[in-house]
Amino acid sequence: MYMYYRCLMDKNNSLNNITQASVLEVAMETSLPTEILNAIDEKFGTQAAQETSMSTSVGGIGPLLRDRVISQANRGLKVTGVCLLYDTVWAQAWHGWNHLYLERKSIGHYLRDVLEQTGLSLDLLLFDNTTVKVNVWKAAYSAASVYFLDCPEIANVVYPCEEDAPPLTQNPHDWAEKQRLKQSWLAGRGALALVKHLAFKPDFIIQSETPTLFAHPRLYKDEFQKDPFFSQTKCIFNDHTPLEYAHPIWPRSTLDLVKMDPAIYKPFIKNDKIDVTQLLVAKADGVFGVAEKHAHVMRAMPSLKEYSQKIKHITNGVSQDPWQKHVFQQADSMSDQNLLAAKDKLKKEFTDWIWRRACLWPTWAKTMRNKPIVLWTRRITSYKRLDLLHTLFKNPDLRKCFLETGIVLIVGGRVYQRDNVSEKMVYNLVELLNQDQELGDRIIFLQNFNVFDAPRLFYGADGAIMLSNDGREASATGFMKAQMNGGVIIANPDGAIPEFVTFKGKEKAGETANGFGVSYTNGEPDIKSFMKALEDFSAMYKNSAQHAAMMRAALKQTSKVSIERTTDETIEFYKRILEIGN
Repeated sequence: MYMYYRCLMDKNNSLNNITQASVLEVAMETSLPTEILNAIDEKFGTQAAQETSMSTSVGGIGPLLRDRVISQANRGLKVTGVCLLYDTVWAQAWHGWNHLYLERKSIGHYLRDVLEQTGLSLDLLLFDNTTVKVNVWKAAYSAASVYFLDCPEIANVVYPCEEDAPPLTQNPHDWAEKQRLKQSWLAGRGALALVKHLAFKPDFIIQSETPTLFAHPRLYKDEFQKDPFFSQTKCIFNDHTPLEYAHPIWPRSTLDLVKMDPAIYKPFIKNDKIDVTQLLVAKADGVFGVAEKHAHVMRAMPSLKEYSQKIKHITNGVSQDPWQKHVFQQADSMSDQNLLAAKDKLKKEFTDWIWRRACLWPTWAKTMRNKPIVLWTRRITSYKRLDLLHTLFKNPDLRKCFLETGIVLIVGGRVYQRDNVSEKMVYNLVELLNQDQELGDRIIFLQNFNVFDAPRLFYGADGAIMLSNDGREASATGFMKAQMNGGVIIANPDGAIPEFVTFKGKEKAGETANGFGVSYTNGEPDIKSFMKALEDFSAMYKNSAQHAAMMRAALKQTSKVSIERTTDETIEFYKRILEIGN
C-alpha cells in the first residue's frame, strides 16, 4: 500500500497513474443513464420514463453526478456509485381548469423491472438500533457501476417532508425529520456496507452535499469507525449550493441520536448546536465547490472562514453525449448558412414534438417555429427568480416590449413539495397566462421537466435564460447544455458562471460575445436589464450574421463546459489530496 501511494504521489508520473485509484461516489440522487430511461420508455411508455427520471434528479445535481461518474470511469478510474432507489416521486399535473398541482406517483416498480438484480441483500443496522433489509440493484454507467439501495420503508421519496408522512401520523414534522436522517444513514452507512461486501476498497469517498455525511467512516461510533478496510480512504466533501437548507444546524441531541462520536463533535459545539457543514469541511481530507464563485461564497460563510485555504473548486461540466447534438460537432466545417439551417431543422423537430408534449394545438407549432425559442428550464425555487416573469408581464409597458421581441419561452422545472413560495410563483404565472391568450401562446409551461426530455429542448432552442440572486447559485449546468448546441445565454454572473459566458458589450480583444448580461440591483436581477437583454437577443436573432457568430462563440465553449475538463480538474485534485495526506 505504501508503494502504491508513493507511485500516485510522484509528480513526474502521468495522469494515468492516478486513474488506478478507486472512487466511491455517494449521493442522495444520481440521474439514471439514457439506456435505462429508454428501456422504461419501451416497456412502460413515455410518461413512465418521464416520471421515473424525476425520482433521482430533483435539481441539477442528479444529471451532474451521472456525467461525472461516467467520465471518470471512461478515463480509467475505478468508480462505484451508490444512491437510493426511491419508491415514489412527486409529479406535476394539470386540473381541468388549467391549474397546476402535485401528486405522488409510484415508480419503483419500473426501476426494479429494468435494473440489474444483484441478488445482494444487506441487513443494515440503523442508528436507532433497528435493522432493515436492503436489496441492491445495479446499473451500468458506461464503465462504472452505480448501485441502488432499495428499502421502501425508508426511501419512499427523495427528501421527504410532512406531506410524505403516512396517513394518521401524529407529528408529520418529527416523522419527516427522522425519515430524512434514516435516508442519509441508509445512503452513507449502506454505501460502506455494500462496498465492503463487494471488496471494493475506496481510495476516495466523494460525499456530495451534506445529506451524505454518514458516508464518512470515521465520524460515528459503529462498526465502520475503526475498520481497517477504510483506514486509508480519503474523504472529500463536495458542496453544491450555498443555501441555508443545505447547511443544517443540529442540536446535540441529534448528534447523539445518530451516534456521532462526541470526541469529534465537541470542538464544534456552539450554544449546544453544531454546524454540520463546518464539521464536514473540517474533517474532510479535501473540499471543493462547483465553481470559482461558489468557492468564494463558501469561504465567506462565517462558520467556514477558518477553513478558507482548504476550500477549492472544481467547476461543473456536462457530457457531450447525450447533451450535444452531433451535427454541432461539425460546426467549424459548416458555413454560416448551413449552421443556421441545422438549428432550424432541429427547431422544427422540437416544435413538432412540444405541441404534443405540452398539449397544444398543432397550429401552434406552425405559428411559432420561426420565432426565437428560449428556455427557462431549471428547478423552481425562489432564488432562481421565476417570479420575474410575472412581474414583467404585469407591467403593461414591459409586457408590450416582450411581445414585440417575438420570443417564445419554454418554462419548466420541478417544485419541491414543501416549497410554498415556489408553488405560489408558478401559480401566479399560470393564472396570468390563463387570463392572457396572447401571452399564453408565447409562454409554454412544460410540467415535469426531466432529464429524459431535456436533451430535446437544448437541441432545438435558440437560447437559455439563467438568472439567480447574487451569491445564491452554485454552478448551474443548463446554460452549458445550451451552449453545446449553439444556444445564446441570457444571464447574470450567478445564473451562468462568467468563466464561460462573454456578455455583449463586455468582450475583450479577440472575443465574440455568446450571451447578454442582466445586471443586479440590490443583489437581485434587475427587471429592466432583463427586458433589455431579451430585446437585444431578439435583434441578434433577426440578424443572420450576428446570430451565426454568437452561435459559434457559444459552441467554442464546448471544451470548457465539457465534463472532460471537469474530470481533468478532478484528477489533479485527487493528486493534491494524496500529496497532502502523505
